[in-house]
Amino acid sequence: MDFSHSLCTTEFIAFTPSSRDDQFERKILQLVDEGYVSGWDDPRLYTLIALRSTLGVSMAASNLQIARFEQTVRQYLEGSAPHLFMVMHPLKVIIKNVPNDYLVMVDKLFHPKNPQLGSSQIPFTCMIYINAGNFRLEDSKYYFCLAPGKSVSLFQAPYPITCTSYKTDSASGEVTEVFCHLEDSGTPPKTKVYIQWVAEHASSGSPVCIDKTRIFHPLFKSNNPLAATPDFKADINPNSMEVIEGAMVERCVADALEEAWVRSAKIKAIPGAGSHDAHTPEITPGQLVGKECVQFKVCMLYLAVDSDSRLGALHEPSDVTPGIRQGNYLVLNRIASLKEDAGKGI
Repeated sequence: MDFSHSLCTTEFIAFTPSSRDDQFERKILQLVDEGYVSGWDDPRLYTLIALRSTLGVSMAASNLQIARFEQTVRQYLEGSAPHLFMVMHPLKVIIKNVPNDYLVMVDKLFHPKNPQLGSSQIPFTCMIYINAGNFRLEDSKYYFCLAPGKSVSLFQAPYPITCTSYKTDSASGEVTEVFCHLEDSGTPPKTKVYIQWVAEHASSGSPVCIDKTRIFHPLFKSNNPLAATPDFKADINPNSMEVIEGAMVERCVADALEEAWVRSAKIKAIPGAGSHDAHTPEITPGQLVGKECVQFKVCMLYLAVDSDSRLGALHEPSDVTPGIRQGNYLVLNRIASLKEDAGKGI
């Protein structure tokens, strides 16, 4: 659920399974039944089923600022969500001055300010992936990431890397591979930024490929679709969901998923939360404590596992080593951006 962009009116936000406002109930039912959204828990709907957060929403009609939602979510996640490395649009980087079997295991805390969340190790090898947006062919004064002849630091990696050459696709002209030198001797060059990375290391299960990452944008074009047009569906944004395929996450995501699942399983369902209204879904403990409770922070945003995911590791015995199994299907949803990056692209 992307709390930085969505409908700002409580006509939709305040609708809950116990609401008696038939007008808005019917409208949300239309959105669900006609396929504009995936269901009652679609993050683009600010129903309480989708929010699963206490923000003081009442039955009274009122306007709530979206900033309140995002700030509340960030306050909760900042101390509880594991921090993982992830690249949304992977670009292969080959380090040429180290052997093919080069391997350094990097000790990494799940949270730099909360050691109780635990730690794990990630591999650093001769082949890594960075975000494609962190490399460009032409350098400039105010560009601090990787470019031909330029160096950049990698988060928690032992040394910086310097680009020596690159390969492009003959048909499209797009850069497909970048070749670098590991600055592991002498005085390393000074760099101004650190970028995310994940390494290729099959024996440790790195990287973990994400089938789909969903970035949610406003469901409607205007802040108040009910006032904008007589037919509120005419105000629907046709590009309200962006889907990114092929993102990569560090191998520790398996450990983070297991730890988060164990913690979320301790949550107790709210007694009497169900509704027997003919038009609204019934809340079950499975809805309140589900895959969506598995959340973590990557890059400049927070993500949650979507209920569409198939993750066998979440249901295996505690003595089984965590892992992403063959046949798993991993779907992530953006929950919120970091405050300083709200509204920016990935």
